[in-house]
Amino acid sequence: MILLETLLAGLEVRVETFSICFLEPGQSLELPALPQASVHYVLDGAGSMSRRDRGPQALDRHDFLVLPPRCPASLRCGAASGATAAPRRSCERLSQAGLLLEGASGRAALTLACGRISATYQSRVGLFDHLSEPLIDGFAASDGIRRTFETLLGELADPEPGTKAMADALMQQCLVLILRRYCARGECRLPWLSALEDPRLGRALEAILSHPESDFSLEGLADLAGMSRSAFASHFHDAFERTPMDFVKELRLNLAARLLSTTDLPVKVVARKVGYASRSYFSRAFKARYSVDPLGFRQGSQDPGAAPESGRLGG
Repeated sequence: MILLETLLAGLEVRVETFSICFLEPGQSLELPALPQASVHYVLDGAGSMSRRDRGPQALDRHDFLVLPPRCPASLRCGAASGATAAPRRSCERLSQAGLLLEGASGRAALTLACGRISATYQSRVGLFDHLSEPLIDGFAASDGIRRTFETLLGELADPEPGTKAMADALMQQCLVLILRRYCARGECRLPWLSALEDPRLGRALEAILSHPESDFSLEGLADLAGMSRSAFASHFHDAFERTPMDFVKELRLNLAARLLSTTDLPVKVVARKVGYASRSYFSRAFKARYSVDPLGFRQGSQDPGAAPESGRLGG
């Protein structure tokens, strides 16, 4: 069974981009639907987060927000009287010089630290891949998470040799502390934590994560869980808001995307490693999820100029 200790021991975290963003009264920060999770920390001021067809959620000083992958949102500073400033775009690039500063700080009423991160279990599946709602939590002055995050920002603001490694380690520490907090409060806000509470789901989940290339079936996974097919399917859907076989498919394609981005393996080898015997079938499934074929995805991930949406966050 995948216990929380096992999940945390296999957690791999990378800080990919970070910026300090200043918003004036009435100004908003538009966050596009990114393939990775993003984190946003309110350094000063207050505002709100809103998403399409959802009402705004308040953000106060020292609130920590995690946006799931492919989840567009808008962060807004409290509006002042008069005209509303034009929206800004998001900034996600971590420069070699350290933190990028976006916007004019002189009149800022909301200051945010905004970054894009990768958090995976054994490089196979993203910790936030199946998160359906943003996570918002506040940190008290004595909170270890707050101190760790502020140490992370200090490291990025004054980079030295090893800053990238330190940033990754500090962000990993933040996420471990957050997961501990959720478990201690009994708040299963991540699907993983819901699954961890049920050892039957844990057995099936461990098999999927350990061997995503295996020829899984609903019947076989239900047998691993020691449950009837209908009961297993229902419990799994309650935890992950998708069917077990949809979960397997998403996991395989997410893993394929990482292999295409980080290795030079031929497409047919990537397909085989994630459980597809047919390259053509794999390519069709991959394109249906990412709107581009595997070779196009690889080219885009290796060509910085091919992805302007994930470049800078400035106006």
